[in-house]
Amino acid sequence: MPRSFFDVFRRPANQPAADATDKSAADRAAAHSGDDSASADTERRRTIHAIVSGRVQGVGFRWSCMEEGERLGLVGEVRNLDDGDVEVFAQGPADDVARMIAWLYHGPRWANVASVHVTDLRPGSLRHRAFVMGN
Repeated sequence: MPRSFFDVFRRPANQPAADATDKSAADRAAAHSGDDSASADTERRRTIHAIVSGRVQGVGFRWSCMEEGERLGLVGEVRNLDDGDVEVFAQGPADDVARMIAWLYHGPRWANVASVHVTDLRPGSLRHRAFVMGN
């Protein structure tokens, strides 16, 4: 039977699921170094400010970005700028923020993204409780 794209993500039937009590090497290293979980959690979090240029207004970019941020479990804000660009603030687990950045490079179906300029901010600097749409 031919393999599909999704076979890469499936666990083989003879391989047991990972035990939730197992710790990753990073977790074990943090435990041995004496770091408290709050500082380890902050290190794994990322906060960004992004400016997205191109045909990104009037194509549902803000709405789609808000939905993507919610889907990824991020907090932040997306809003239009007067010069036709879109500004995005996003905060959350570093891997999920990286997924949001990758999404910004193509945006929704009708967008035509010309460039994305990302600036890292101090982790935890956003005070949002959800991913919201401004203006």
